[in-house]
Amino acid sequence: MVNRAEARPKPRTIIVGAGAAGMALAIMLREAGFRDLVIYEKADEVGGTWRENRYPGVSCDVPSHHYNFSFEHNPGWSSRLAGGAELQDYMLKVCKKYDLRRDIVFGQEVREARFDGARWHIKTDKGLEDSAEFFVPATGPLHVPKLPAIPGLDAFEGECFHTARWPDELDLKGKRVGIIGNGSSGTQVITALANQGVDLTVFMRTPQWIFPMMNRRFGPRERNLVRRFPWLGRISGDFYQWFFEHVFAEAVIRPGWQRSLLQSGCRWNLSRIKDPHLREILTPKDEPLCKRLVMSWEFYPALSRPNVKIIRADVDRIDANAVVDASGAAHPLDVLILATGFDTRAYFRPINVINAQGVSVNDAWKQQTGAHLSTHVPGFPNFMILGGPFSPRGNFSAIAYSEAIAAHIVSVIRAAYENNWRSLAAKPDAMRAFIEMNRAQLPQTIWVTGCQSWYMDEKGVPETWTGTPDEFRDVMANWDPQDFDIVLQTDDAPHRTMPRANAASLASR
Repeated sequence: MVNRAEARPKPRTIIVGAGAAGMALAIMLREAGFRDLVIYEKADEVGGTWRENRYPGVSCDVPSHHYNFSFEHNPGWSSRLAGGAELQDYMLKVCKKYDLRRDIVFGQEVREARFDGARWHIKTDKGLEDSAEFFVPATGPLHVPKLPAIPGLDAFEGECFHTARWPDELDLKGKRVGIIGNGSSGTQVITALANQGVDLTVFMRTPQWIFPMMNRRFGPRERNLVRRFPWLGRISGDFYQWFFEHVFAEAVIRPGWQRSLLQSGCRWNLSRIKDPHLREILTPKDEPLCKRLVMSWEFYPALSRPNVKIIRADVDRIDANAVVDASGAAHPLDVLILATGFDTRAYFRPINVINAQGVSVNDAWKQQTGAHLSTHVPGFPNFMILGGPFSPRGNFSAIAYSEAIAAHIVSVIRAAYENNWRSLAAKPDAMRAFIEMNRAQLPQTIWVTGCQSWYMDEKGVPETWTGTPDEFRDVMANWDPQDFDIVLQTDDAPHRTMPRANAASLASR
């Protein structure tokens, strides 16, 4: 007897973004037997964050042996916190091993996605059109640079750029360099340039707490040993996973010894600054962990160097060749670097996502941004966000939570195929219950203790997962079909398919 599910063509999936999340989803879909997929990537290479960020000092702030795909451990890391180039090399190796390029269309930025009741139809910036049953943006929270709203920014006549747009072959020798911003990217580039002896002026409106994470380099013998016995690297990765998920993640979501331990580490790190004036101006007013924690052992010593000047006053305006602070003092510069982060609530935008009724997600989110299980927007069938609102961006490794969401998406697509569902969309009540579950736990989290962070929504309320990583994995794995409006395939609405796309042929159109 022929299995009806096996006799039907399997659904097609369009993924946007060939970073870590998009690649993980593609690999997991293939392994589940859903090979009809395509990834649209706006750039000319895979890698996402690690492709775009090439500034001096760029590195991961999650220990390397934990920053692996669970299905592709890398035993060859050169240091505890791998640099950006090494991380990008790892992404390239994964892409090659799993032969992902045959399913990637490079140089095409998806601008619109429209649902017709059965399929999603996309258009790119270059006019390419395509369609599939499922549409999954995997663009990540760190892809739209956020520029500061400072008067005169466009008037600056020297070189001015965001850290994610670092110019190739930039020579800073003999130049007066200013940096606005001191989050994770700012801390890394400030440290690197200060240690290179660059004449540096740091505009620091709000100091950050810095956790003293040493970036120990692994020697040749140690690296060769781990390559020969990969389980040693996995043990290291298991330890760091335990630390991040049962110490760090617990510290930010509820009071306890974990929070006390990490906060004490931050305060001890600050105490290493011997100059009392410098220590005073670098002391934050908020509690450690309230903002995304910055990891560095070398930042404070770098700021103590004689070639570094710290300006704690707000920036008032920017002139043709200087930054003017709130006191009226002008600071002449040749180069201005914007380490001002990203629009972390862009999610999949600027893609305009429109449902069969002509309603866009932007319209649906005017009152409140939200997605059931951080993935499904009510009213938008077969549309799933990989890393949407209330995903665990504040207390979980990005690769780890991306895998959890990707596994959930694969299970949804499998259920739709095996049960003959044409489409499914989260019920509004299910999304509200998911959001309320998160918000009910907010009072005990560190994020509501009085700081401003990029976890906040338009109303100043944290828009991130408030449980543990294990709880998130459990919620994503054990989703309930009763939380969805499901439309079955019918004879008058047959299952339509599109021949599997070849990335090379699409790119040549």
